[in-house]
Amino acid sequence: MLKFLKNIVSELRAARGGRAQPKIWMFGPMPPPLHGQSNYNATIATFFRTQASLTILSTGGTAAEKLVAGLILPFIALLFIGKSDKIYTSPPGQSGLWLFMPCILVFRLRGMEHVIHHHSYRPINIGPTRSNRVLTRLGGPKQRHVFLSERMREQYAAIYLSAPQKAGSFVLPNAFFFYEEQAEPQRREGPVTIGHLSVITREKGAPYLTELVEALARERRDFRFVLAGPVRDPALKAEIDAFCKRNEEIASHIGPVMGQDKRQFYQSVDLFVLPTRLIDEADPLVLLEAYSFGCDVLASSTGCIPERVRSPDRLLTFDLAQDVIRLNLAIDAAQQNRAETSIACMAFVKDLYERSRADAERFFGYFGCSIHAHASDRKK
Repeated sequence: MLKFLKNIVSELRAARGGRAQPKIWMFGPMPPPLHGQSNYNATIATFFRTQASLTILSTGGTAAEKLVAGLILPFIALLFIGKSDKIYTSPPGQSGLWLFMPCILVFRLRGMEHVIHHHSYRPINIGPTRSNRVLTRLGGPKQRHVFLSERMREQYAAIYLSAPQKAGSFVLPNAFFFYEEQAEPQRREGPVTIGHLSVITREKGAPYLTELVEALARERRDFRFVLAGPVRDPALKAEIDAFCKRNEEIASHIGPVMGQDKRQFYQSVDLFVLPTRLIDEADPLVLLEAYSFGCDVLASSTGCIPERVRSPDRLLTFDLAQDVIRLNLAIDAAQQNRAETSIACMAFVKDLYERSRADAERFFGYFGCSIHAHASDRKK
C-alpha cells in the first residue's frame, strides 16, 4: 500500500514539472499484478510516453489499493488536471467500476472530455448492467468510448450510449499493438496438430474441447492434439489427465509454456482451437499469435471473434456433430497444402494489423499523437 501511494505522489510531482503539449492523464490498473488489462495499459502508456507528457494514476491491484484510489483520484482530478489536458481511462471492471464513478462525476462537473477504454464484453453479454448505465449517463456527451471492434461498438452503443457518445467513440483493435510479424512460415511435418493455449478453465472451453477431440478421434486418428497452459482447478486437471490417458497416442497436456517454448508450440500447431465461453472474452491475443505463426483458427463466436476469423466456417457452433465436421474439413485442408495455409493465415493477420492502423490514427490523433513512430519501431 505504501508503495502504491508513493507512486501516485511521484507521478503528481512529475506532472508539475512542465506543461509539454499534449499532456495526458491516464487512469487504470497497472502491473503488478499482470493481467490482460494491466498489460494493455502498460503497452499503451509506453506508446503515449514517446510523444506526450504522461501522468499515470493507477486504480490499484489489491482490494485495499482500489478503495484508496477510489477516494484519492477524484480529488486529483479536481485539483490537478488542466482544462486542455487529455484524459484516458481504463476503469476497473465489475464492482470496481463503482469506485471510479466519483472521477467520472468530477469530469462531468468540470466539463472535461474523457476517454473510457472497454476491454471486456461482460457489459454487453449480461447487459444492461446498472454500473455501465450510470457510467454513460453520468459521463454525459463529453464522454468518449473506445472499443476493440466495430461490432463491439455497435452492440455496446445499442444498450448504453446516446447518439453524441456513439458519434464520438473510437475503435482500436488489439492487432495494432499486439500483432508481431514473423519472418516466414514454419515448415510443419508429421500428423496435423490441433492445439490450444490458455490459462485452461471451464469458461475457456476445455471440457468441450476434449469432448470434441474425442469425438473426432472416433472417426479418424491421423492427427495430434496438444493442450498447453496451466490448470488451476484440481477437478478439471483430473479430467484432462484422464482424457490424455485414454488418448495417449494422440493427446498430451504439456503445461505452461513461455518464451521459446511458446514459439515452438505455435510452430508445431496447424489448427488452433478456442472454444471460449468466457463472459469477459473480447479480442483474444492468442488468435493474433496463432495466425502470426501460420496456424489456422477455429473459435467460438464470443466477443469480437467473428471479426477475427478467416471465414464463417471457422466459427464453432457448439453442436458437437457440426463442429466435428468443421474440424474434419480444416484437417483435410491443412493436409492438402500446409505451406499454403500457413502463408494465408500470416497474410490474414497482417491485413488485420494494416486495417487497424486507420482506427489507430484517428484514436491517437485525438491525443495529438502520431502512429508513424510506432510503425517505425516495429520495423527495427
